[in-house]
Amino acid sequence: MELIWKMRGYMKLCTRRYLIAFFALQTVAILNLAPPWLIGRIVDAISNDALTSQLLMTHLAGIFFAAIAMYALRYVWNSQLYGAAIEVSRVIRRDLFLHFTAMSPSFYGKHTAGDLMAHATNDLNAVESAAGDGVMTLVDSLIAGFTVIFGMVFLVSGHLTAVALLPFPLLVLVTNRYGVGMQKHFGRAQQAFSHLNEEVRETVAGIRAVRSHGINPRQKARFDEKLDETLEANIDVAKVDSLFGPTIQLIYGTSFVITLAYGGWMISENAITVGLFTSFTLYLAQLLGPFLQFGWQFNVFQRGNTSWKRLEALFAQKPDVVEGHAVIPNGAPSNISVNVRSFAYTSYVGASSIGTSSTDTSTIDTSSSGTSIPALKDVAFTIPAGGFVGITGPTGGGKSTLISLIMRQYGLGDVQSEITLAGINTEHLTFDSLRGKLAWVPQKPLLFSGSISENIAMGKPHATDEEVAFVAEMAGIKQEIEAMTDGFDAQLSENGTNLSGGQRQRIALARALLVDADILLLDDPFSALDMKTEAIVRQNLKTHYGHKSMLLVTQRLPNLRNADDILVLDQGKVVERGKHQALMAEKGWYATVYERQAHTHVQLHTSITHDNHDVNNANVEEVSHVE
Repeated sequence: MELIWKMRGYMKLCTRRYLIAFFALQTVAILNLAPPWLIGRIVDAISNDALTSQLLMTHLAGIFFAAIAMYALRYVWNSQLYGAAIEVSRVIRRDLFLHFTAMSPSFYGKHTAGDLMAHATNDLNAVESAAGDGVMTLVDSLIAGFTVIFGMVFLVSGHLTAVALLPFPLLVLVTNRYGVGMQKHFGRAQQAFSHLNEEVRETVAGIRAVRSHGINPRQKARFDEKLDETLEANIDVAKVDSLFGPTIQLIYGTSFVITLAYGGWMISENAITVGLFTSFTLYLAQLLGPFLQFGWQFNVFQRGNTSWKRLEALFAQKPDVVEGHAVIPNGAPSNISVNVRSFAYTSYVGASSIGTSSTDTSTIDTSSSGTSIPALKDVAFTIPAGGFVGITGPTGGGKSTLISLIMRQYGLGDVQSEITLAGINTEHLTFDSLRGKLAWVPQKPLLFSGSISENIAMGKPHATDEEVAFVAEMAGIKQEIEAMTDGFDAQLSENGTNLSGGQRQRIALARALLVDADILLLDDPFSALDMKTEAIVRQNLKTHYGHKSMLLVTQRLPNLRNADDILVLDQGKVVERGKHQALMAEKGWYATVYERQAHTHVQLHTSITHDNHDVNNANVEEVSHVE
């Protein structure tokens, strides 16, 4: 009953279905009284030697029509009740999915994907079972039980009914004790399944690393351990579950024995007839079903209640980032001002893969006291409309964290910190208004199942084929796509694993360019590209998108030569800052790394120039030949 009260908001959505089902159940329960009563009359007629063909056929016809009516009504309540359960489950699944998509990355730092999938499958299945089977058995056991008892009292004997029901209060006491154990063990079983689910997900997702490093035995041992824990937990659940049926049957059997003894004495005293006693025993037999259902629904509701508590714990968690209400005015300049006095990941260890590169490890809490080390401290700069700011520095400097804060994937958590867009604090903006101005290319791009064209057009679903082809060309991937058998209609596997890392990165870049946002946030978008392809893409960006504001995070410093401002981050702090020439003059980290990369960059430039010269000569020769 506790679970029904908690789920009342969802169950109200199906009030009509439930009412129809309950009405049909009550009608079935009433009709179910007819056959035993008619059989009792037939027995009495036989005992009194008064049975006639007409009486027999009339009573048999009554039994037959009652059976037909119950058959039809059982179909009605089954379809209505289980239809309601499916609808309730659908709404809860939708709400859970929307809740997942609304949560901040910190939420996914606390929960593994396997655990969340277990909540979305096993726990929701248990809740759906409670909303369908549980409600059905509860209502059926109550309606049928009380209706049968009503017939036993008023159609046969109240005294015999009271004696027959003497053992049944024990049923409530015992099933309640079993329920406490069921809730405890089922919760442990669900948790164990979450761990098993995550172990499988992790192994499958990293199957290439598992095979290449030869750690199959290790993964098998870990899986076997989780499997044994899950098996043990489910065996504990089965042990408690197996107690319900035998206990109910024992109590029912005791009631039947008492009924036979007391009923036989009443017949000897002429208190009831043999026919009435026959009807009573048939009614008592009908009680077995409701009492078995009573025990079973107790089991189902305990499972559902345990799962609902697990789901409630997820629903109770709120996003760290709250959407504002302000909207950027049309025509407002897309300038960004960043002033982060201090930012640290405090609620979880590590950063989510969303918005944080694999090389940015500054988010990890390494202090022994449990206080998080700041990922960023005293970082301030401005990107004017059409400006170009570069971010670089050693691994773990906080570069990707900075982009995540601009996109509001995390809250600043410091009243002295502020990020503004078009002069408006981003915390006051709606998500649509903020992210409509931003186009993001992560270092580790995420592609979705579907065609290449669908992935590129994800931010602009109604883009034309020409628009998709153009941004693909700007990202330096068009020719490779067209060389595929299905071209832009080629289907991608999960996360685009049938493409190379560089191809995935350029498709993600094309997706961002198609959105045509005012500000490009590029988190090391060339890390998987060879330097020749990188130079072509960089030139396309400069030529066709140079008017847009750009924040570029990169370890390849030649990409920052033309930046209006360059920040070198180390351990979350700005250790060097200025334009290219000024930083070179400082002879610091930037100058040292740049000089190491410069020679390779010069060689690449010479190679590209030579290739272009060869192409031009070939074109001239071809034209001359045609002439």
